[in-house]
Amino acid sequence: MRIGDIEARPGTKAFGYLRTAASRSGLSPDIPIHLIAGSAPGPTLLVQGAIHGAEIIGTIAILHFVRKIDPRSLRGTVIAVPVVNRVGFELGERGSRIDGKDISRLFPGNPRGSVSEQVAHVYFHEVVARANAMIDFHAGGEAGYERYVLFTAERDPANLTDLERKRRKLVVAFGLDQAAFFPPDTFGANKAKEAIEGAGVVQFTLEFGGGTGWFKNGADNVRDAERGIWNTLKALRMVDGPFEADGPLCTIYNASVVLWKPPVDGLFIRKKGFGEFVRAGDAYGIIQDPYTGRLLAEMPTPRDATVIPSGQEWPTVGATSIGILGAVDRVEDRRTTDLYVSFDETA
Repeated sequence: MRIGDIEARPGTKAFGYLRTAASRSGLSPDIPIHLIAGSAPGPTLLVQGAIHGAEIIGTIAILHFVRKIDPRSLRGTVIAVPVVNRVGFELGERGSRIDGKDISRLFPGNPRGSVSEQVAHVYFHEVVARANAMIDFHAGGEAGYERYVLFTAERDPANLTDLERKRRKLVVAFGLDQAAFFPPDTFGANKAKEAIEGAGVVQFTLEFGGGTGWFKNGADNVRDAERGIWNTLKALRMVDGPFEADGPLCTIYNASVVLWKPPVDGLFIRKKGFGEFVRAGDAYGIIQDPYTGRLLAEMPTPRDATVIPSGQEWPTVGATSIGILGAVDRVEDRRTTDLYVSFDETA
């Protein structure tokens, strides 16, 4: 496997930086890439973190994984990218201050566009499009706590495409006790995900951890993020071993309700917590004046649902979501579900 100037021969690891673009000042947000080439043929898995620069639990899990993996016991190739968005990562921000854009929304990119568009173009064609499957690690950042697998809504659940069938298995194999999908166009059309899946890549996203004190209280999230990488390798038959998971069941939610902050700024206080079932009319949270304590707004729950992300808990300014609620779509049982995925057309 060779990406840019980085090459790993069978049974070895290699590390280097993928050259992407440069700003007018000469800043080069080149992307750090670990290549792990197995000693036997197999699929290619891309594991990436910090495409939103402040969301770094996946970054730590990826580095733990890279340190532990023995390429001699691997079938296929792992492309491990701990930080996609170096500018955002080094400044602790979601996007890139170079041009104010979000790389994750720009695929397949533009070789003649802004710096972030050029980065997206090089990364998409050199890395993303060469993978069979892709794990994209995100997190709640400083704003809230999250813990679920997120994937694109299926076009017709009664008639799944081959890519959707593979993705269903990998979502459950990852090992968390819950996963979710948003109804189409919940946050607007996502052309980047369409480009990735148009390239035949089976992708899913992890929303993992976050909130204040995330490092002190986040060891379990880092552990489970790394566990999920190993589980995905097992599902792809790239390594051997039993699956490890939160438990036998994985509840799949239709994340049908996004709660948006009312048009007032102040201190958001959440009344309902992560994983809690709420009924229509229950108070999800309030916004109050942080200096006088005066109530500025109440946020009732519009329907019966379960709290998926927990939302923000400090002064909240501007337009932002402060919670996502889900209704159960189905429950998958790992004890009776075939979790293995093959990319061999003859298998």
